[in-house]
Amino acid sequence: MRLINGVNLFLVLILISGVLFSQNPEWVNFTYGNDVYAVAIEGSYVWVGTSGGLVRLDRTTGAMTFYNRSNSGLPSNYVYSIAIDGQGNKWIGTYGGLAMFDGSRWIVYNTTNSGLPSDWVNSIAIDGQGNKWIGTIGGGLAMFDGSRWTVYNIWNSGLPSDYVYSIAIDGQGNKWIGTYGGGLAMFDGSRWIVYNTTNSGLPSDTVISIAIDGQGNKWIGTWGGGLAMFDGSRWRVYNIWNSGLPSDIVISIAIDGQRNKWIGTW
Repeated sequence: MRLINGVNLFLVLILISGVLFSQNPEWVNFTYGNDVYAVAIEGSYVWVGTSGGLVRLDRTTGAMTFYNRSNSGLPSNYVYSIAIDGQGNKWIGTYGGLAMFDGSRWIVYNTTNSGLPSDWVNSIAIDGQGNKWIGTIGGGLAMFDGSRWTVYNIWNSGLPSDYVYSIAIDGQGNKWIGTYGGGLAMFDGSRWIVYNTTNSGLPSDTVISIAIDGQGNKWIGTWGGGLAMFDGSRWRVYNIWNSGLPSDIVISIAIDGQRNKWIGTW
């Protein structure tokens, strides 16, 4: 099973570049692989995870640097997620494990040399203490504090599925975890709460994407159920029948400074 974490996000990237490089924006494809799974912004750089490796785009000059298995320590050319910590280190989730890149040095964590429970790393979030929360396909959720690993799975925790598609962390440090077939889980560090189609207004038990707005509302993209908004007590669902949403498969969500929601669909 191949998970698409961010459906062709090159549309976002090329629009950014068009705005920066031209008074009349033009569409230019800066990608390396045919599929783009992740985009992260770091100052003047855009880091892009593709099916052909990792790309760094300098938004000021347009210069690109390509990283892949043949010219770097990247363990796989399939880059599904990117997160950047407070020290500027890039944490890169791939089909071959988790890579950390500090700009010159690569460190790779996989199932043979670390506590990572699966080499398919699909989502990464970093909390206020610098802990990395790593969602894997088939291995559940891992937390890495820089030296120790803690793994949460269906056998030792309240995680409802070992297929973790998305992670978001709210202002209180709660982790919101989207899974395949298990619904949405909230983990506060000790307690688990699971929301699914039988006990809540969640419209699908496969949660692909999560974004949290400035008011703490959770915007939840599902496979086949559309977009859900959860304010902590009430649910509201947007789908092709009751809104302008063009597809009920919601792959990615971003919220801008004006609180507009940008929604990538299948």
